[in-house]
Amino acid sequence: MDELLKFQKDQEVFKVLLAHWINHSADHIEGYAEWMEKLKGSSMDAVSQEIALAIEKMEESRKHLMKAKILF
Repeated sequence: MDELLKFQKDQEVFKVLLAHWINHSADHIEGYAEWMEKLKGSSMDAVSQEIALAIEKMEESRKHLMKAKILF
């Protein structure tokens, strides 16, 4: 396969992957939030707080993925 065609195919694959990563990360965030709420205020409150921090990082990551998709 000529290099240009391979590059074009790779670009199409990457576009699909970006969309998948963005959507799939939203699913993970929802699951994390559900468990964060279940654990909040219990003896596992420290775990809940760590999950809240993870959610913040995941949301930041998702924003960067969306920006990458726009720029691509």
